[in-house]
This record gives sequence, C-alpha cells and structure tokens, in this order.
Amino acid sequence: MRLAGVTVPLPALRRERDTGIGEIFDLVPLVDWAVAAGQHLIALLPLGELAAGETSPYNALSTFAIDPLHLTIEEIPELAAVADTSPPAEVAGGRIDRDRVRAWKQPLLDEAFARFRRLPEGCARRRAFDSFRAENRDWLDDHALFRALYEKHGRVYWREWPEGLRGRRPGALDAAKKWLADAVEHERYLQFLAQEQWWRVREHARLAGVLLMGDLPFAPSGNSADVWANRRFFDLERSVGAPPDDFSTTGQRWGLPMFRWKRMRADDWGWFRRRFRRMTDLYDLYRVDHVVGLFRTYAFRDERSGRFDPAGEGAQRAQGRELLEVALAESGRGSIVAEDLGAIPPFVRESMADLDVPGYKVFRWERDGERFLDPREYPECSIATTGTHDTDTLVAWWQSLAPSERQLAATLALGEGAAGITAADAENLCDGLRLELVDLLYASRSRYVILPIQDLFGWSERINLPATIGPGNWTFRLPVPIERLDAISGATTARVRASVDAGGRLQRMNEFVGGHDD
Repeated sequence: MRLAGVTVPLPALRRERDTGIGEIFDLVPLVDWAVAAGQHLIALLPLGELAAGETSPYNALSTFAIDPLHLTIEEIPELAAVADTSPPAEVAGGRIDRDRVRAWKQPLLDEAFARFRRLPEGCARRRAFDSFRAENRDWLDDHALFRALYEKHGRVYWREWPEGLRGRRPGALDAAKKWLADAVEHERYLQFLAQEQWWRVREHARLAGVLLMGDLPFAPSGNSADVWANRRFFDLERSVGAPPDDFSTTGQRWGLPMFRWKRMRADDWGWFRRRFRRMTDLYDLYRVDHVVGLFRTYAFRDERSGRFDPAGEGAQRAQGRELLEVALAESGRGSIVAEDLGAIPPFVRESMADLDVPGYKVFRWERDGERFLDPREYPECSIATTGTHDTDTLVAWWQSLAPSERQLAATLALGEGAAGITAADAENLCDGLRLELVDLLYASRSRYVILPIQDLFGWSERINLPATIGPGNWTFRLPVPIERLDAISGATTARVRASVDAGGRLQRMNEFVGGHDD
C-alpha cells in the first residue's frame, strides 16, 4: 500500500462562506478536491480547544475533546429554524482570531442548547445524546466539569481555582456538579454535536476513498482537563521539552507537565490507552507526536538544565516499545505513524521498524554529506515529505539554499534536464521545478507521501516557528476558499494527480478502498 496525502490544519481551511476559522464540514469540499488531485489521505493537526491567549493546538484544554469553534453552525439540527446564522462581515477574512469567532458563535451555540433542552424526553435526538454520553463517559464527564469550572472562574489556569476544586476534593466536586449542572450538560452537548458532525464528514471521506489522519500530542497542557483529573500521573514541577537540536541550541521548554512514568505503568497505561482509543474513534490512522518522548522524556526542573527520564538506555528502549505495543493493541496494526525527527537514538527507529511503525523522511534533511538522498532509496516503512508544520515551506526553504545546494536538488529531480533550468527559475523555485521535486517524492519507496498543502500549491507562508511566540504562529489560513482551489489551479490539481498516478499510488489506493473508482 503506497498512499499520497496532504497535511493541512483544520483551522486553516476557509470556504466562500467564511466563518473566520476552519470548520468540520469544510472537510467535505477538501475531500472532494483531494480525490480530484489523487490525494487519498488528509493529515490533520490536533483539534483541541485552546486556553485564553493560547494559539498552539499542542497545548489544548483537552486531548480528547474537539474545539466547538470548529462546529459548522448551519449543520446543527437545533438551529434549523433560526432565520439567519450567517457570520457578520467582520468575522471573515484575515488570520485566525478565536476571540472574534467565539463572540459570534457562542450565542448561537447557547441557543442550540436551549432548544435541545426543550426537546421531549425519550425522543430520538435525546436518545442519541444519552448514548454518546454513556459511550464517552471515561473522558467526557471530567472534560465537561473542567470546562464549566474554567468559564466560571474567568478562564484562568485551574491552579488558581479554590483549593477544594484544585485538589478535586469530593465535597467540592459534588457541589460544583450541582451548582453548574446546566453548564456541564452544555459542554457535553457541544461535544455531542462535534462528534456527530465529525462522523458525518468521516463517512463522506470513507465513501470517497479518503483516509483521515489525526495527530496525537505527546503531552497534555498543564491547564487541561487531562492533568486536572489525573494529577497523580503528572509532575507539575517539571516541564517537558526537547534537548538542544537544529531548532534550538539551548533546548526547548514546552511548559507541559512531566509524566510520572512509574505510576502510569502501575495503572497499566490506562490514560494512554484511553487516548489511543479516542484517536481510533475519530481517525483512520494517527501520528504519534514526538515519539522519542515515549522512550525517554527530556524534562527541565529549572531554567538551567534538563535530563532524560528514564535515564538508562535499557529502560528507555523497554518503555518506548511497551507504549508503542499498547498503541497498536488499542488501535490496530497499520493505524499509527510516528514523528521521529530531531535527535533520535538508533534504538527508537529500530523499535519502530520492528513494529512496522513508519517514521518521517523530510527531503531537506535526508543527506549523505552534501548530497541529497534519492527518495527512491527511502525505506518502505516511512513517510516521505517536503516539510512539516514546524518547518519553512518548500518555497521559503529553497530561497534559503546556496546556489550549489539548489543545483544538487535540481539535478536529483531533473537529471540531465537540470541544465536547462535558468538561474532565475532555480533561484525562485519555479512551478515546474517544484512539481518535479514533488514527482521525485511520489516515486519514493515510502509507504506514504504526505505533503503540506502549501508545498503542493507553491505557497510561502509557514504554520509555526518552533521555540517562538508571535502573531504568525498557528494563525495561517488558506489564501483562497477550498471551492476555488480548482478554479485558480486546475492545472496544478491535474498535474499532481498525474504525478501520484505515475508514482504508482493511485491504483493501489483504489485497491485499498475496495475498488472505489475515482
């Protein structure tokens, strides 16, 4: 099975009816475009709701819940009789502004819940909600109570709440559940809507022969329902991060709480198992973020230094393999891939290969000295790509290269034809050369080729700059509505599809989805 796919953050999507942020049903036209372009896998970044002032989806209020801002208002049954659910003009356009979107959507979501509560007990809609609540109780109840308390306390970190709620004392929790019963039920209802819409879109994707791939953040935010409800599994005095690497010479402090690995193992990895099952409920396969952290987690206790936990290679190797096996047991063989970029000890990739878990081959980093490795030399158990959400786009990276490096990459892509590329075309990465590089990746041996959507279209704006905080991070949106992708670049869409076909990925995908004829 050799598949072609595209990576796009859901918030970055926009339709002609622009609501200021990508919505669940925006995936429908994206799936339709993907089929036309021969892309039978859509890789999404995490979908969690963010705390006030936060922009990174890897620092969400829950690793289980879907951000209600992604709900498509016109697809909510309870709002079918509302005269006008169109967003005001000031909501659309520009970068993502969650506060602006929330100010428009929240009153509509409140109205939807009020109408839902007026439905008769025992009706089909109520029964569907009750089933959802029962089936997701292992994360939903804690999440709903956490979100209600978070709003009640002015959207501040839970460590600033009253002591009884911080410490989850039974009496304080019982009182809060009674005091905030309507608000808690409201939060459950929003997640019910989100899963209902998600499953409808996933069925559309399935019928089109498109797989949806999720992204499992390595560690939860400290300000999350996960940590608040599972304090015993986290050390809030230590911060997860990364050792010095190409992104940061001093290492990265992510501000995420450190795992208490011994306690998690004693619990038979219950919290991880629930997360793996939730990802399997939502996606066809998913990416395990920062997989090396499952083997050895780099943690800082202060600003000066960090260390790995576990400390020894034997313990690291055993723990990481055990957790990957748990993920496979909960999700099924072939259902996970792993992000293995940065400083990765050999035993991590050895374990991944033994378990048939593909890792990443990023063209710009796969080198033998000065020479770029030919993607046709990549191992089958891998994902070939031009970049990730944390890298420059292909166009921007190309402009940063020395002329000699550009020539080496062009020669690999074009062979003797590289001599015909003008200096201007080579310097600016003309569309022809960019698509030849895409051809090269599609011809790789890799099981998956998953390219950022910017690199397919030659857009230059990146998604995130690691180890920085700024208005450009995580606010990227597609420069055109999804419905217009073919209108502005039909030749590119057809060209990419031809490249996928030439790489032998189109026919095999048809076989994979059971004879679907696209």
